[in-house]
Amino acid sequence: MNQSILHVALVASDYDEAIDFYCQKLHFTLLEDTYQPEQDKR
Repeated sequence: MNQSILHVALVASDYDEAIDFYCQKLHFTLLEDTYQPEQDKR
């Protein structure tokens, strides 16, 4: 049986710093970074 992780959601206090770390250092691919105005957050 093959097993894999399909989706991961991360919460961070500084999104720009977290995005930089995961994308630049760990070579993750950012698929979406959406601002949600009704909650005033990303």
